[in-house]
Amino acid sequence: QNNPQVSRTLATCPFNARHRVPRGHLRSHVTSCPDKLPLELPPDPEDTARTAWEPPQTWQPPPCREDWDAELSELELEEPPPFILHVTKGDLPVACH
Repeated sequence: QNNPQVSRTLATCPFNARHRVPRGHLRSHVTSCPDKLPLELPPDPEDTARTAWEPPQTWQPPPCREDWDAELSELELEEPPPFILHVTKGDLPVACH
């Protein structure tokens, strides 16, 4: 960016855009670039024909261990205290027995 005349003579590495090399050196840079990822070739059709085809495995969630209905029946449901504005549960008078 600071020197557009030099920038025109440089090529950009296809693996890392920060690598700017002279156009004549691009091929050698590409072969030895540290950011080059190994290519994964598609499987050979002859190899896949020899093995039996298996359907892809689908993920199954583990069984649910929660039972909300059972938990609700286990609770002793008390009648909630009446709602009174600006009064918390601790401020309510306690009944004497």
